Amino acid sequence: MTFDIERKRLELCYGTFGTNANGTASSYKGVSERKRRKSSTSSEQSTPHRHTKRSGSGTLSDPAKQQQHEARQQQRWQHLRQTKCHVITIFASGVLFSLLMLILLDFVPSSPHRQTGPLRRVGSEGGRALYAPRHLPDESLLRLADETRVMEPYLPAVTRRKLAKTVEEEQETLTNEQEALGSLKMALEMKHFGKDDKALRLFQHALALSPRHPEILTKYGEFLEHNQQDVVSADQYYTQALTVNPYYSEALANRQRTAQIVEQMDAKRFEALDRKRDALSSIHASNMALKRAEKEAYIQHIYHSVGIEGNTMSLAQTRSILETRMAVDGKSIDEHNEILGLDAALKYINATLVNKNDYITLKDILEIHRRVLGHVDPIEGGEFRRTQVYVGGHIPPGPGDLAILMGRFENWLNSEQVFLMHPVKYAAMAHYKLVHIHPFSDGNGRTSRLLMNTLLMRAGYPPVIIQKQHRHKYYNYLQLANEGDIRPFVRFIADCTERTLDLYLWATSELSHPVPLLAQESMEGMPLIFNSFSEEGSDVGSGSDIGFQWPWLEQWLSVHHTFPFLAHVCLVRCDCVCT
Repeated sequence: MTFDIERKRLELCYGTFGTNANGTASSYKGVSERKRRKSSTSSEQSTPHRHTKRSGSGTLSDPAKQQQHEARQQQRWQHLRQTKCHVITIFASGVLFSLLMLILLDFVPSSPHRQTGPLRRVGSEGGRALYAPRHLPDESLLRLADETRVMEPYLPAVTRRKLAKTVEEEQETLTNEQEALGSLKMALEMKHFGKDDKALRLFQHALALSPRHPEILTKYGEFLEHNQQDVVSADQYYTQALTVNPYYSEALANRQRTAQIVEQMDAKRFEALDRKRDALSSIHASNMALKRAEKEAYIQHIYHSVGIEGNTMSLAQTRSILETRMAVDGKSIDEHNEILGLDAALKYINATLVNKNDYITLKDILEIHRRVLGHVDPIEGGEFRRTQVYVGGHIPPGPGDLAILMGRFENWLNSEQVFLMHPVKYAAMAHYKLVHIHPFSDGNGRTSRLLMNTLLMRAGYPPVIIQKQHRHKYYNYLQLANEGDIRPFVRFIADCTERTLDLYLWATSELSHPVPLLAQESMEGMPLIFNSFSEEGSDVGSGSDIGFQWPWLEQWLSVHHTFPFLAHVCLVRCDCVCT
């Protein structure tokens, strides 16, 4: 009853606004009707229990209206699903269209306006266009210099393949190998007929054409062993052949025969060095000739050590910088600073490490390098490198491994096994190991040579001078050590040590002794110096004879650089004879 009264009241209210011509309700009535439906819909969703209660009381709305409402809900959800599907379809179509355009652009020829941009097309690979920066020069210009290796990472893959080994180069290598085997065959024939000179030249020619052929290395080693009686060099070539092919039977058999012989020869060589060291140690430190020789050796060590690295200072200019601290006209600042840095490092070693009764630590090596590079690059001095470097054909370890490798090197440097080695072998191996690690951005060679001389001086040897004229041998022996045989490098350091000892002993001995021929290849055919002094007897003190001999000697030594401080020592000894 209450519901009927309320409905009539509402109809009277709606009727006050009137109806239109079709008998439908007015606009206000439509708005009210929409509000009523909205409120009823929200109430149905939010309060289902109340709706159930009302429906249970017999006041449920018309079933047709409920069906219409449900139909509108389904239409709304269907429209929403269709909209989502349309959006996804449009997005996927855009992605596919973009990929299709990128693929098509690779096959479309470049337009003129594209060539003027920052990139230029250089080819295609696997359906993908390759472009290079517009500012790079043409390939013809890149072939003119060795700087192509620097530009290689910035060139496309096609250009990098052109810089790699081509088929023509492989064919050339095969041709060289065939020619080397032909020369080897002729050398063996000359050896059979007893023509050793021609056989030697043919062996060397074959080795130059194919330096890593195991048969050539083995046959050349056999020739040196049996015809030249050079067992040490023969054993070296057998070892190289086994490095190339560890299962080469002939080289393996020869190596087993010569290994023990060469080891005994090296031991005798070290014993001879020890005897010369002991003879030098017996000379009193107050000997004036020894003091002058040590001072000159100090200057010579700096001159040759920086000269190996490319410094162009002459011996006189190096001496002037060290003695006067005056700049040399026409030379760069870095060349001056390299000399001053090595001078500071040598003074540090002489003041601290030589007489140090403790182990050589990593801190000591860093202090040496700090002084070597302190005048050239103070920031990098005494610090490990932070980038990768490349040294000829050798690629040192990465910067991330330096701390571990240097720690192992320090442990090896102070281990018990190294104290059982001969001091020359120990110093040479320490030199090689530090150069192989290459822990610094610059100054690795100078620091390694200083470390080597530090170990030698602690063992009673004088500092060894590696002459700049022997730089080619020096680097070749280091390369052989990289390939697995460090013995040639140890023997090279032993040769340098013996030359240094011979000069010191000659400088402190009687003048009547002949001058040691410390560079046989450059003094071949020259007469021994000062032989006339012993023959003339009473005329030894004649100043005219000395004045005649010394200018010629000084001029000849300045041209040939036979042994760096020989001229100065000769002058010292002449002064002693005159007095």
